[in-house]
Amino acid sequence: MYLEKLDLDEVVVTRRSSDGGIDLEAVRYGVGGFGGADSVDYYIQAKRNKPGTTIPIEKVRALRGVMPSGSKGIFITTAKYSKKTKEFVDTDPSRPIILIDGKTLVESCIDNEIGFIFTPVFSKNAMDALKNEADDFIKADGTIDEKNEGVKLVVDKQISANDIRARILRLPKTITNILPDDTHKVKVIFNGMPPKDLTVAKNRRYLSGVTDLYKKSGLIADDGSYNPCKTIWKFFEDKIDINIKEH
Repeated sequence: MYLEKLDLDEVVVTRRSSDGGIDLEAVRYGVGGFGGADSVDYYIQAKRNKPGTTIPIEKVRALRGVMPSGSKGIFITTAKYSKKTKEFVDTDPSRPIILIDGKTLVESCIDNEIGFIFTPVFSKNAMDALKNEADDFIKADGTIDEKNEGVKLVVDKQISANDIRARILRLPKTITNILPDDTHKVKVIFNGMPPKDLTVAKNRRYLSGVTDLYKKSGLIADDGSYNPCKTIWKFFEDKIDINIKEH
């Protein structure tokens, strides 16, 4: 179920005794899913380790060692990774590996509604934050600020390191739900930059074509590292205005 939520298809549990670091194989289909011509093969390793322990870099090397060129890897663990391991996964762009540690795994499960049931809890600080954000939309005379006229929805959204590594911009579910079914492109104003038409993925869960936006806004640093951030999305009839709130 977890891999399906990540939009992977045809998930297979490997039965080879000497799989050299592979627990599962899967496929993500590309544009239209036409006969697999645009598909990507994924090789997944999963390790259930004690939280707080660190996965040896050799385990991640083993996964890459059995990945063909052009494929992608995912290493999932309940433990964590060292800085050296995180640097290692970026050394071969032809065989990228996504690292999911224990904290990221829990956050991802919450985001994808896997195994969590939520009970509303009142928070004065959260309500005050919402009020402060709402005040940004209203002028002193009580009228709506001109730049916010036509806003249909406002969403706070985290852009994670994995999103940046995968060069995708995940759509908030509330926006996905109101996008017309035939929407293939969305005009996006990212952090004050000129508008850009981004492609809506087939599964309608993310936008692609964001690499230059991430680089120009500093989410991909000059040294190649990633800078996750919180953003505010304003959804208009004809565009989405996204601004970085904090890193």
